[in-house]
Amino acid sequence: MAFIESTLLDRVSYGFEGGPGFNTTRVPLFSGIVARNAERSTPLHEYSAPYNSIALEHRTTLIAVFNACVPGPHSFRFKDRADYTLSGEAIGTGTGGADQTLQLTKTYTFGGQSTVRNIVKPVTGTVVLLQDGGALASTVDTTTGIVTFTSAAGGEAITASCSFDVPVMFTDDRLLTNFANWDAHTAEINLMEDLSA
Repeated sequence: MAFIESTLLDRVSYGFEGGPGFNTTRVPLFSGIVARNAERSTPLHEYSAPYNSIALEHRTTLIAVFNACVPGPHSFRFKDRADYTLSGEAIGTGTGGADQTLQLTKTYTFGGQSTVRNIVKPVTGTVVLLQDGGALASTVDTTTGIVTFTSAAGGEAITASCSFDVPVMFTDDRLLTNFANWDAHTAEINLMEDLSA
């Protein structure tokens, strides 16, 4: 298995579906109460991505990606059109030491409940790190989402903004394409997040 640091063709059509999913066991009790147990603490994102009325060159690209990925063993980047940005996201606090590292994260909050998601595939050239309104000198590993500060960051909160991709794999062993006419081709692919990437 290998991870390919390239992004799948960003030309999905209307009708795109996908998002996070958890795995919860629900057991109705005699009292009427439903006992619930979360079997997974991290969501797994799945997508159904239609490519409608795409040009021949784009259909050729999809076929090339599918064949190169064989299609199961290899994973790659995908832009989730519903959720692909960080904007002023608090990711930690500076320690004042040199070479401090932090993982890019995104926090989803409702009331007093929050879930933190690691952002492991930031898009090159989009990451901006700020502390107290000022830019922080840093390097970004776009293959892991880990940022390293090249100068000491004080004790204030550090925020991050960027675009990010999701590491995904094909879930089907066949790629079906359709010729609507000579200039319009269609295909639909199903993808699942690769949490091991």
